[in-house]
Amino acid sequence: MLMKVSLNRRSLLVAVPLLVLTLSACAGRINNPEGWSGGTIDGDTLYIGTRAGDVRALDVANGFTKWSFELQGDDKLRGVYGAPAVTEDAIYVGGYDSILYALSHSGDLQWQEPVGGSIVGGPVVADGTVLVGAGDGVLYAFDVEDRSSRWTFETGSRIWSSPVVNSGVVYLTSSDRKIYAIKLEDGSKVWEFETNGAIASTPVVSGGSVYFGSFDAVFYALSAATGKRQWQFDEGKNWYWGEALVTDDSVYVGSLDGNLYALDKSTGDLRWTLATDGPIVGRPVIVFDMIAVPSDDGVIRLVRLSDGDELGSCSIGTEVRSSLVLLEDVLFLNARDSSIRALRIKSNGNPDEEWVHFADEDDPIDVSRPPDC
Repeated sequence: MLMKVSLNRRSLLVAVPLLVLTLSACAGRINNPEGWSGGTIDGDTLYIGTRAGDVRALDVANGFTKWSFELQGDDKLRGVYGAPAVTEDAIYVGGYDSILYALSHSGDLQWQEPVGGSIVGGPVVADGTVLVGAGDGVLYAFDVEDRSSRWTFETGSRIWSSPVVNSGVVYLTSSDRKIYAIKLEDGSKVWEFETNGAIASTPVVSGGSVYFGSFDAVFYALSAATGKRQWQFDEGKNWYWGEALVTDDSVYVGSLDGNLYALDKSTGDLRWTLATDGPIVGRPVIVFDMIAVPSDDGVIRLVRLSDGDELGSCSIGTEVRSSLVLLEDVLFLNARDSSIRALRIKSNGNPDEEWVHFADEDDPIDVSRPPDC
């Protein structure tokens, strides 16, 4: 893996857990992967991977388990990092055990397809094709009907991000320091753009631009059509790992330096900065006129969109690396203590804990447990 490392003391302290993960993966597979799967909501169900090495369907109202499916690969490699992809016919899950799974909505295995390396990013389904990147540096495209390979696209190093499809084009980042635009129809390359560091962040396509961060501590905006650079933000002090949140006029992106940066969407100019005490890996969400921000310092912060002022918070007490998921005024997260949590957000920014599901317990829901917020 190629990467550029430039860390001050504070950045090094907050990035150590992820640095260890990165270097371990560069040397080979990670034994006992942690997994920090984001969730996907469909109707009244949250589909999410757990640190227990399975995928669960949870009732969004109370956190009770509707069903669970244990990954089938090497038990030392059973982990899920990317969010499941949900369609009318199946739930697709990428396992760190190098297997792409298709499950029914009742949790039964429909099929499984091994790929050439561990899957970290989540799968994506578009136009009858399921796409998933793997640790062997290959993007795989399978037909959802007969599981046949439609095409493959090879990069120069591991793929840790999810592909993104927009207007018949697949956008993909790789640890080979490049982002690619690929035709969904046949897997042919449209363009590529190279940075000065490995790229693990999932790109975001919006308004004719593609936005992503790199391990060179630079956040980029490119033309989605041509791959030409439109602007870059280089005031961050550490790697960008997670997916940015893009609105009509702003880009919100977390860094492993512990800061959330609010940028002007058109120019990349800095609007405001929110400082936390840990790396920000997961994607934030917008609720009311606020943005909810996860951090490895174990605190979920609710800050005002206009100026970044903090209005409320909830101290989980353990690292939160998963992307947040929102359903109306309730946000869901996956924490490092094997808990999956639901927080109801009030319009003033105060969060109330709705339920906590501990995936490593025989009885995941403890109704007598005092809430964290």
